[in-house]
Amino acid sequence: MAVWLAYPILLRGLEFATCFRGQKVVGESDQALFGVSILIAAHNEEIRIVSRINNIYACDYPEDLIEVVVVSDGSDDDTVRQVREHVEKHGGKIKVIDLKPQRGRAHAHNVGMSKCSERIVVFTDADTEFERNFLRKIVAPFQDRAVGYASGMLKYRNRDSSDIAQSAGLYWRFEYLLRRLETRLGVYVFGSGACCAVRKELFRDIPASGDVDFTTPLDVVLQGYKCVHVDDAVAYDEMPDNPKREFRARVRMTAKNFHGMITRWGVRGLVQHPIYSLAIFFHKIGRWLTPFAMIVVFISNFFLLQDGVLYQVAVGIQVLFYLLAVLGLMKVPVPLAAQVYSFCLANAGFMVGVLKALAGRVPAAYTPVNKI
Repeated sequence: MAVWLAYPILLRGLEFATCFRGQKVVGESDQALFGVSILIAAHNEEIRIVSRINNIYACDYPEDLIEVVVVSDGSDDDTVRQVREHVEKHGGKIKVIDLKPQRGRAHAHNVGMSKCSERIVVFTDADTEFERNFLRKIVAPFQDRAVGYASGMLKYRNRDSSDIAQSAGLYWRFEYLLRRLETRLGVYVFGSGACCAVRKELFRDIPASGDVDFTTPLDVVLQGYKCVHVDDAVAYDEMPDNPKREFRARVRMTAKNFHGMITRWGVRGLVQHPIYSLAIFFHKIGRWLTPFAMIVVFISNFFLLQDGVLYQVAVGIQVLFYLLAVLGLMKVPVPLAAQVYSFCLANAGFMVGVLKALAGRVPAAYTPVNKI
């Protein structure tokens, strides 16, 4: 309850108490333009890599300030050839690196970063699409020298395509509410790997279990810089649209993030940045531990049934809740059933992800949603 309800209420209260209410999120001013390197880690993306490059150069940003670095992570299709042919036909500052064998997204980013020439590096995926003004908006916060990392707004094109996608859409609306509030209060330390940017000098090599959406912002904060969420730097992607993909995506993301945050932040982060540590716990870690708390509460309530009506009511509510989840699984058109099922499915993914992280079984290779 503290993670899902009390924390956002606390953030709202702090926003009001510190006179941040109504303040616009960082990133609306876009006066200065920086040279940017766009880094794409790709695996077997021959179908979409050229259109992705075209989308980047279609942005409302000076072409001579854009460099594209494509790192093929063990692709065995025509990804590399497609990029090279694009360079021959259309030119542009485009580099392609052909890594063999596949070693994972983190390794691809580490290698690609060494080839980036510009001050600001933007990370994205082959299946992402930028709005026309994305680059202007994502680099705008870097006018403030205290800002070291910026993450955009990732919107989903298929949000209404299924009950799972619609319910996941509710989850992401909640997520972005927290990101806005944390940015305004100066305690934001997360990102979206498909649409984020960092000052090149602040980037540190990522371990195999890490990623630019959680390892890199932690590194930025540990070096004394701020992270921000930029609401109007919009990119588009697709979310998992069936239970299998949703579950696997949650497991993979939780395992990597849980392990990565614990190991990267460590005692140093706890001691030096206690406020950030609280934000990390209530925003992420506490959420991933929710399924374990749900199990403990459910089982303990049964042992307390004889101790009063309160416990009997609590058990009844929980049984009704899980019954709704079952009806959602069976696709029975009952109000809230799909949403409750999606919530339980996500928490099942959290639980398996945490257990995998604790067992040291953190995946290194990255599989896009459309290929899961």
